[in-house]
This record gives sequence, structure tokens and C-alpha cells, in this order.
Amino acid sequence: MSAGSAAVIAKARAKYGGLLGLDEYKTLISKANVGEIVAQLKTYGDFCEDFSAVDNTVRRSQTERLMEKRLFRIYDELRKFCPGSKNKFYDFLLIQEEIKQIINAAMYIGAGVYDLFIPGFPGYLTNICSYDIRALSKARTFDEILDVLKGTPYYDVLAPLSDGTKAFPPIVSVDYELTKYLYTTLFSRIKKDMSGSERTEVEKCIRRCCDMYNIKICYRLKGLFKMSTEDVVAHTLPFCDRFDKKTMEQILTKADNEPILPLLLKLPYFKDINEEQATDIETAVYTSNKRYYDAKLALSQCDSTVIYSLTELLQIENRNLTTVIEGVRYSLEPSQIEKMLIL
Repeated sequence: MSAGSAAVIAKARAKYGGLLGLDEYKTLISKANVGEIVAQLKTYGDFCEDFSAVDNTVRRSQTERLMEKRLFRIYDELRKFCPGSKNKFYDFLLIQEEIKQIINAAMYIGAGVYDLFIPGFPGYLTNICSYDIRALSKARTFDEILDVLKGTPYYDVLAPLSDGTKAFPPIVSVDYELTKYLYTTLFSRIKKDMSGSERTEVEKCIRRCCDMYNIKICYRLKGLFKMSTEDVVAHTLPFCDRFDKKTMEQILTKADNEPILPLLLKLPYFKDINEEQATDIETAVYTSNKRYYDAKLALSQCDSTVIYSLTELLQIENRNLTTVIEGVRYSLEPSQIEKMLIL
């Protein structure tokens, strides 16, 4: 391992050591409103760096945007510090954020609820995004979204979905095409810029992500929308680790006659989760991810894996904070909020 890689790993592990624990969450849960939660957050780690400009009148939506800004700041600091700065795999979170905003635009604008998207895009992306994110917020049809994306790979990915009318394609198709592009791109960059054990380790990590995406898609499309096995498979990624096509089709076929959640929870990824964590697929996936990325961050000697793991854990931390904020806003019992946390 180079000195540069060792330094990056050390910085990432220091950030990992500063992630919120149960005691901090309990203190946050005890607060009366969002303003008090944010005031307490400012006393933890580096939260003050992103929250210093807001007071106790801060709104939930602003708080969540600042949480995302903090995540991106930490990621960007580590990415720029990496000795292999020419390794384009390190752009993974930027690509994820760009895709997230396109999906949000298609979802909200397609539903005609423009105001939900306009305040939602993160200002920190404005100067580094590959497309004009402000112009995206002004789009009112799918073709107008495509116009904003011209000159980027996203245009080529989504253009075939347009039927030339003002109608929006199904959001599941938009999500699938963009997510497939994301992982195709990451695998290509891994192959180009990595070798040996680093390449094997990072590729396995990304294949696991594809499995988790496919598991959630199977649950939603079969469990909630009762799609046929063939249609569900058509919306799953062509990459896998342990959740291969044969296993997927077996579960989907059984799910024609019985609930799909218990079938999915029998997969090896979920063998150690408890009954409370098995109430829904999202909680099960996040719990499995937390354990996996905790281990990777603690043990891996690969800086790419460590940075990827840290961003995943920061996203879980943001999810927990959103759970706390929502729980306090709706006056849930502290014990009930605590049970909803991914720890």
C-alpha cells in the first residue's frame, strides 16, 4: 500500500470514528423540535461546519439538504486527497447525485408537482454538475428534460424512452435505465483503472450493490404492483453477486402464490437480521449494508473500498437523522423512534 493510500484510509477511518452512535441518537430523540435537534447536532463532530449558518428556526427540508451537503463535502475532501486522482471510479457519488436529481425531476415534474423538485436540488452541485441543474428544475415535459441533458451520457440513456409526446415514461423505466448506466460505468472504470486484488474487491462490492437494487425492485414490482416474473426481471440489472437470475426467478415464481418479503429475507444477505429489522425490505437492506460496510471500512486495505464504504455509512447516518427528525415532528415515543434506527 502506498503512503498516499494509507493516508486516505486513515482519514476515512477517522471520519468513521465520528459517526453518530446510540447515545447521540438518544439525545437527539429527546429534543422537542427540528431546531433543537440541529442545535445539538452542531456539538457533534464536524456538523457545525455545514450547519453553522442556521438557527433554531431551520426547517426540516433545509436540514436534510445540509445533511446531504455535508456528506458530499466529506466525500469530495477524500476524493481530492486520493493519490490515484486519475482513477475515475472516485466520481461514483457525483454520478449518483446527478442521476438522483434526474429521477427526482422525472418523478415530480411528471406528476405535475413542480414545487417539490425546485427547492430540492442541492446548490453544491450547481458548478460541478455535467448538466444545467437549474435548467432541469424549469423543465415541464420529458423532452424538455432531455433537452437539458443533451451533450451528456444521460441523454443517450433516456432518449429512447421518449415517444415524442408530452407524456412521461414510467418512472420505473427511467430509474432502471439510469441505474444500469451507473453500474455499467462503474464496472468499466474499475476494469480500466484497477487491477489485482483491488479490482476484485471493489468489483465485488459494486456487484453486491446491484444485488440489493435487484432485491428491492423484486419486492416493489412483484410484491406491490403484482407484475409478472418476466416483466420484473426485465427491470433488474444484468449484474449480480449472490442474487443470480435463477434464484431471482425462483423467488418471483413462488411469490405468485405467497408473500415475497419472507422469500427475499431467506437470502444469505439477511441471515443475521432480527425480527424487528425484517419488517420491510428497506430496513433489511440498510441493516445488511450497515454490517457489511462497517466490516469493510474497518478491515479493507483498499482506499477505493474504504471511501465507498464510508459514503454508504454516511447515507445510512443521514437516513437515521431523517428518522429522528420525522419521529420528533410527529411526537412518536422515543423507544419507537429508536427501534427504527439502523445501528
